[in-house]
Amino acid sequence: MPGPSEAAPALLLSGVVCGYGPEPVLRGLDLTVPAGLICALLGVNGAGKSTAARAACGLIPLREGTAKVGGRAPGAARIGLAPQESALFPALTPRENVAVMARLCGVPRADRAGAVEAALRLTDCLPMADRPVRALSGGWRRRANLAGALVGRPTLIVADEPTEGVDAGTRDALARALRAAAEAGAGCLLISHDPEFVAAVADMAAVLVAGRVAAEGPPETLLREAFGGRRLLTVAFPAPASAATRTRLARAGLSESGDGRVWSVLAEGALARARSLSDLIDGEGGEVSIRRPGVDDLVLTLTREAA
Repeated sequence: MPGPSEAAPALLLSGVVCGYGPEPVLRGLDLTVPAGLICALLGVNGAGKSTAARAACGLIPLREGTAKVGGRAPGAARIGLAPQESALFPALTPRENVAVMARLCGVPRADRAGAVEAALRLTDCLPMADRPVRALSGGWRRRANLAGALVGRPTLIVADEPTEGVDAGTRDALARALRAAAEAGAGCLLISHDPEFVAAVADMAAVLVAGRVAAEGPPETLLREAFGGRRLLTVAFPAPASAATRTRLARAGLSESGDGRVWSVLAEGALARARSLSDLIDGEGGEVSIRRPGVDDLVLTLTREAA
């Protein structure tokens, strides 16, 4: 019969209030990450993402509320943390670092070498596994950092900005590793400012605004509910637009970025609007782009609405 930890979500934060000064950062945070799913925790700087990650890991005391990982207190649960700053010993190799992590998280000695090899393979880190970390690029360090978080087969993985400063190959390797870990049953709390990575790996997203969840659900559902058929039309000029052009763009509903070079609007019929302005844009050497709003636009929209 399944035990409580197997039936429980990978992470449950309920009514969490915590912070570092007199004013809390998290103000009644409720968040559930089911086992086997990746949840992207999104928000502007200061929204409470890193504090939520620390609360999930039991690294900050809660003033109110509860935190459970697999039905247990964080201190009694298996958590794999890949922090934003490298947790690696620079003089050791990735293999040696991951072996240290395996020992610290209680992997039996007889199983340790196999667990280390599997974690390095999962993150595509084997080609550089035996070189000192201090000689590796940032991307290889990110792979090794995540391998260390995965080696103990955690109930919950907390990955804080895993793709910061990495190339496309490393981004793909990290995405595959997190997806494989989730398919094996782990839940993942992903903190990321990388919309492409979130779109590639996240099953669900939670947008934090001022320490609370402002929206939660599958990313595509959240985008559809927030923006419908609207698209983001952007016009970029090589030099500040002339007064006449500014006037016409403003009448068409576009807003400038502040220097007169970049104008944008989120609207229905973006393509038709761009065509109606094509002579004006061509006359000043402008370039047009039209795209679907992404999770970064969702974060900004929800944050502005709450202000």
